[in-house]
Amino acid sequence: MRIFLIGFMGAGKTHWGKQVANRMGLPFHDLDELIVAQEGKSIADIFTDHGEEYFRLAEKQMLEELVEREDSMIISCGGGTPCFF
Repeated sequence: MRIFLIGFMGAGKTHWGKQVANRMGLPFHDLDELIVAQEGKSIADIFTDHGEEYFRLAEKQMLEELVEREDSMIISCGGGTPCFF
């Protein structure tokens, strides 16, 4: 089972995703947090240094990697993920 949480920035995707994942015993992943960790800089800095297209490509690649490696999980997608995937 894969649950994808989408919505505007600050809507609570990460908060509620963690709650639901804990209750269901599923792994939880936040795309924004994973990209920040991978890049070693904030999303704002990624946009400034590389642009939105770079960020959206990183977001797409991260989502594809997650889906390939785990069968069951909850993923908090970035606010723009549905518009660019």
